[in-house]
Amino acid sequence: KIKQIVSDGNIEISKAAGIKNGQRILFLNIFSEGKTDVKIEYELPEKPLFNKDEHDFLIICPDEWITDLQPLAEQKEQYGIKTVIVGLNEIYEGKYFAVNGRDDAEKIKYFIKDAIEEWGIKYVMLVGGRKSLKDEWLMPVRYVWLNDRSSSWEYERCFLSDLYFADIYDADGKFSSWDTNNNGYYGEYDHELNGKKVADEVDLYPDVYVGRLAARNKMELKKVIENIIEYERNPSSKFNNVVLCGGDLYLHDPWDVAEGEYLLDKIAEEMKGYNIIKLYASSGLNARKINEAINGGAGFVIFEGAGNHHLWATHAKDDEKWIFYYERNILQLKNDYLPIVLTSGARLGTFNRSRECFNWFFVARGKAIASIGPTGLCWIGHGKNVTEMFLGNLHVRLCKRMASRCLLGDAWGEAIIEYLSNFSWRGVAKAFHMKAAEELEIFGDPTLKIGGYERLAAKTNNVLHVGGDGPNNYTKIQDAIDDANDGDTIIVHTGTYNEDLFIDKSLKIIGEGAEIKTNGIVISASDVFIEGFIVEGYKKGTGLLCYGDNISIRNNEIRHFNTSIFVEGSSCHVEENEIKNNECGIWLNGSYGAEIKNNFVTDNWYGVWGEYASSPVIQNNNFSYNAWYAVWMEGKDGQIGGNDFYRNWYCIYLYNSRYFIINNNSIYGNIHGPQFVNSSYNIIEDNTITKNEHYGIYFGWRSIENVIRKNNFIENAQNARDDAGNKWQDNYWSDYIGLKIKLLYLLHIPYYIPKFSFDWHPAIQPQ
Repeated sequence: KIKQIVSDGNIEISKAAGIKNGQRILFLNIFSEGKTDVKIEYELPEKPLFNKDEHDFLIICPDEWITDLQPLAEQKEQYGIKTVIVGLNEIYEGKYFAVNGRDDAEKIKYFIKDAIEEWGIKYVMLVGGRKSLKDEWLMPVRYVWLNDRSSSWEYERCFLSDLYFADIYDADGKFSSWDTNNNGYYGEYDHELNGKKVADEVDLYPDVYVGRLAARNKMELKKVIENIIEYERNPSSKFNNVVLCGGDLYLHDPWDVAEGEYLLDKIAEEMKGYNIIKLYASSGLNARKINEAINGGAGFVIFEGAGNHHLWATHAKDDEKWIFYYERNILQLKNDYLPIVLTSGARLGTFNRSRECFNWFFVARGKAIASIGPTGLCWIGHGKNVTEMFLGNLHVRLCKRMASRCLLGDAWGEAIIEYLSNFSWRGVAKAFHMKAAEELEIFGDPTLKIGGYERLAAKTNNVLHVGGDGPNNYTKIQDAIDDANDGDTIIVHTGTYNEDLFIDKSLKIIGEGAEIKTNGIVISASDVFIEGFIVEGYKKGTGLLCYGDNISIRNNEIRHFNTSIFVEGSSCHVEENEIKNNECGIWLNGSYGAEIKNNFVTDNWYGVWGEYASSPVIQNNNFSYNAWYAVWMEGKDGQIGGNDFYRNWYCIYLYNSRYFIINNNSIYGNIHGPQFVNSSYNIIEDNTITKNEHYGIYFGWRSIENVIRKNNFIENAQNARDDAGNKWQDNYWSDYIGLKIKLLYLLHIPYYIPKFSFDWHPAIQPQ
């Protein structure tokens, strides 16, 4: 709960509740036109608000379809996603929870709220679309009344938004009805009613990840379910292909940019390691070329252009001849591998019309495994701003997330939250920002594993060579990876290889005098071992993106990236590397059990950065001359031990962290010794902390129940400060008065630690 926010400048504040990395979070966004100091007072709940984990995935459907969805639920259980199917009548009749809500849509939303709190639900799939030519539904929908007042030729008073079913809580943790003025219109913004403009309060941050199968009958549903099961069970190398289709967005505008192509180029940059196939209007785009590319196999097909319910269109720069892609072109597809389709274009995701919905048509006819498109008019920026705002910017963020092969709903939810958190909500643009999030509709399973789950293939243990002589020799590393099988070894011989790599197999890749100049190396497979390379970037991007589990990065020199190593998988090992001259050395992003050992981490802005890291081990590394943080950590159950910290700005900074053991470190000559903010129940022992220019160690606000014992604090500017009253014992203090007057030591005079603490048993000599 935010109690008070005080600033010495002009700031804008927005609060929202949402889900990030599976955790329920209160987001506080502060915007300032200039540099300003902000003080925030808040209090944490005494106990977790959400701690149930009975189910992960809730499927809601008409009662008569429950049996048809059972095979999908069984598959999800096999992959560790605890799934429950609930019929609409079971909701309306109160089988599981008390019934609340003014209409069927609100009853479903209240049910989702109860399912979060009682079952631990994180994913929701709504099953059912339009029932008839009338506005009748197999699965209820919600219309949003947002007035963007943006067009003289078409004015859209309302549009469909399933984000309504995802945004369960407001910033105060209360049910978010999207009708706070109780007038029966939902999600209002500048809605003109009886001569007045009215608005509802919504925060738009998803609290669950929501998708919809807009099926209109059992036959349609069964086909889609069969495709999802097949897709997840049988991954294909065709997934690595990305088809980009686009041209210009605005005829005869003053900007010398074909916005669709410019946007797709930016998306391509975010999908490093994939095989990018560009089909642009400037290079003769047509429907035949699109179908040929999709028939060849693709993991993603992205359309950036215009549209109208049932067709997509674009044109070359300032060329009035339009290029169309119709539903009949979708029917002509003969692809045996199903992509994820992403579209921009007015109302391509609208599924409340008598005509077919372009996005759902891809899925329903078995030509795509999932599809994402706008249910509204789809506003995109002009010129180069197309990548900086509105749906274009949201697409860039979404594609970056999907490229990591996470679950589809995770990509959707995280992209929306990241987008909404990066813009000031003022002026005419506010409506466009809101609409970009509200109209982004997933037609598919939110728990879909992008790219499918890895099969347990037989390991061949062959050896392939790159840059050497003899059989099985290649000139490019990626060619060897493509031809290798799980369990193979690739030896890369002396030379410089200018390649972006995508590793989707369990391989051992060993460098022998080899240097890789790259924009990035994406590792999606598990059990990958990389050793012996110089990996150099272009002072941007990420060197190695580790999405798989049990990846080992060993004995490499990695330099000149924004982030040298990004770890999202579990049980990954980073050992004996030299990591230098990057903005961030190693980034742990929600990872479990990462081990960072015996590395030399120097001259970075950040050495190790951890967010929501669980059980990390950072051991026996040398951190020196890192300009800001040597180790910044938000996590739990970790160890930071046996490291040398020298001449960093901050050596160890724990934020919102619990149950760490920090031991046997040498911390010498840094600007700041270890600091703890909102971090409790940690043990700090057997460290030597010497000649740091500010505090030797500092415990800030809400850092309680930490134990600090048997450390040596020697000649720091101030050896310690404790604002929270932690437990100190048996530490050596170079400025302890008992060292000069032994009688005071014999009388057990404690060592005083400003602001609230004492070491009641200080040591008389270093330990």
